[in-house]
Amino acid sequence: MPTSQAGALFPWRNRLIIETMIRQLCVLLWSATALLAVDPRPYFGEPAISPDGSEIAFVSGGDIWTVPARGGEARLLVSHPATESVPHYSPDGKYLAFTSNRTGSGDVYLLTFATGELKRLTFDDAPELVDGWSPDSRYVYFSSSARDIAGMNDIYRVSREGGTPMQVSADRYTTEYFAAPAPDGQTLAFTARGNAGSQWWRKGHSHLDESEIWLRHEGSPAGYERVTEGGAKEVWPM
Repeated sequence: MPTSQAGALFPWRNRLIIETMIRQLCVLLWSATALLAVDPRPYFGEPAISPDGSEIAFVSGGDIWTVPARGGEARLLVSHPATESVPHYSPDGKYLAFTSNRTGSGDVYLLTFATGELKRLTFDDAPELVDGWSPDSRYVYFSSSARDIAGMNDIYRVSREGGTPMQVSADRYTTEYFAAPAPDGQTLAFTARGNAGSQWWRKGHSHLDESEIWLRHEGSPAGYERVTEGGAKEVWPM
């Protein structure tokens, strides 16, 4: 039966369709009004404290800011139309390493406080997230999937002077990230397994979130030691 004839025989169908559309439109208008009524607020995240404890660097609006550790007025340190993230002070307090996607997916950059010089340290296509510094402030540690055929994160370090990044830990079947070098330079703590490197904010429990804390001890060959038993989201060793 043609649609026009069906509408003529069953006029209540047209009325029901119209009423449904009106209700949906009202819901959309209400949702839009509610969103407009919300006061915008800035977000503050990814804090890093300076070695002397006097200053905190943090991310807000995709830029890097600093504020006195005791409180006070924040000042803009690194600003760019791209997104800057994960700032880390060097142990000697002379540099700030961070990740920026101004040149692609995300590369490691270095800011020298004394001169204001900004240097790009890595040049791969995959995201490279800064994890920390070597105790002598010579190397920046970062995690990246750029050279893993399975797309898993491995841990690297690159000289603050630039050059080819060196592979630190790269298990073929395990993703590794959030590296934290020990003060003596002989041990590296890191997170292995799970997807917390990209979904740390995920709420609830899933086997995909389960990760572990491991230690890598310098040596030939290097020794590995599992610190936690797993079965939970265990991340961010320090």
